[in-house]
Amino acid sequence: MFNSKMSKIVALLVLLMAGGLSVWFIVLPFFAIGPGLPPPAGMPEWYVPGCGTRMENGTLIEVRSVAEHFEMIGDRIIDESPSCFPAVSQYCGYANCRRTGSDDQYLIAAWYFDDSKKFARAEEELYHYLKEQGQVYTVELNLSENLKRLGKEREHTPEKFNVTGYESETTSGYFLVYKKPFGRDMDEYFIVYYGVMGSFDLFNQTPFIKELIADGYYLNVPGTVGSL
Repeated sequence: MFNSKMSKIVALLVLLMAGGLSVWFIVLPFFAIGPGLPPPAGMPEWYVPGCGTRMENGTLIEVRSVAEHFEMIGDRIIDESPSCFPAVSQYCGYANCRRTGSDDQYLIAAWYFDDSKKFARAEEELYHYLKEQGQVYTVELNLSENLKRLGKEREHTPEKFNVTGYESETTSGYFLVYKKPFGRDMDEYFIVYYGVMGSFDLFNQTPFIKELIADGYYLNVPGTVGSL
């Protein structure tokens, strides 16, 4: 009888803790756009996904899903650029994921800047590197349907915007530049990359990459999103 009561108490405590964590992660994004934003070193996590948790049959389990059809490979890496790109900011991070039902692997990477001059220099450095390593071009993406399915469409959300396409033998994908995405009058910039690893036809991979972009999309007025 004693063991049974103890088991129930432990299960109740786990549920209360999980509930508290759930409320925290739901409420955090609303506070994070204000003074409570993380320090610069933690900012890449805003656009780079990490593992989550959920309750299943009274047990707290790890959730490695990304978007609808992807799951993480390994852990999110912070303070480090992926080997296929230069470290254009000390505030950076990345994650690798796999598409469900496929062996195709994808990369999500982000570089954060809190200084407009450093950001401008980083854009130029990265662009020159990309030109040396592969093909670079500007292309228009339409995420309206993807954002609508996720309930992220808003009055100020652009249905179409330019991104920088990149194709190489190592990885191919799209670079997005977010300027002042939190709606604050501060120098806050992100360069975010979404791509497939290896030599692939980017056109055929675009529907899958768009799913990842929409999942991580975040922008408030008067922020903008565009190409390098």
